[in-house]
Amino acid sequence: MRSLIAAVAVALLCSASASAATPTPPRDQLGSYVCQKALDPLSRSVSVQAVMRPVTGTAKMEMRFQLARQLTPGARFTMVRGKLLGSWITPSDPTLGQNPADVWILTHPVVDLIAPATYHFRVTFKWIGAQGQQLSTAVQTGANCYQPELRADLLVRSLAVTPSASVSGQYVYTALVANRGQTASGPFQMALTGAGSAPQTITAASLGPHSSAREKLVGPACTAGSNLTVTVDPAHTIDEYDFANNALTMPCPTSASTSGSTSGSSAGSAG
Repeated sequence: MRSLIAAVAVALLCSASASAATPTPPRDQLGSYVCQKALDPLSRSVSVQAVMRPVTGTAKMEMRFQLARQLTPGARFTMVRGKLLGSWITPSDPTLGQNPADVWILTHPVVDLIAPATYHFRVTFKWIGAQGQQLSTAVQTGANCYQPELRADLLVRSLAVTPSASVSGQYVYTALVANRGQTASGPFQMALTGAGSAPQTITAASLGPHSSAREKLVGPACTAGSNLTVTVDPAHTIDEYDFANNALTMPCPTSASTSGSTSGSSAGSAG
């Protein structure tokens, strides 16, 4: 009798050890996160892989992917609209989930992300029974994906007007130009209108990230009461993320010929 009890105890111990070595896989989980940063918005992407297994009585399984976006640190996350985002998705095989050993694996990528912003997925899992009743639900939130804005951003900060020291009747229009982006701009065009009948143009050297330079254009005196406008990259040939700050307009200084220097400036900072 003692031998029999000992044998049963050993069998139970072995069974417990085997069970501990092979834990039950989770019924819902997220993994394989991808957070692809890029200069080109079309190449920016975020994706997640969702894994779903059936619960007892499952006749159908469904998933819903939502992508939340936060534009500034501390701000509220809001849902992004896009193809299949927010919609319930079912397996291509409608019987998947009816076998307890079934596994549904689905990867959902989203591309063309605006930046700077932080993103994360919210995936909802739903199990439905044979009578259409909801058996269970679960929600998983993915890791954060920060997408920086890597492109250049040219802007005009100020414009100073002084009489030319070398050419009589001509004026020097000195623009303070900045690049508040993360990437060098490359050579770019500048144009000045309001000083003479035709725009004055130059090609400026590349500006590095978070840097500035003073660029000079020479032209005739502007007419009192008219406006001067200096524009960087007027044809939008540089891959910038904000073209709204490329121009600065100021009134023609009526006393430029006598005071020697007059300037106007735009709002904002290079950052």
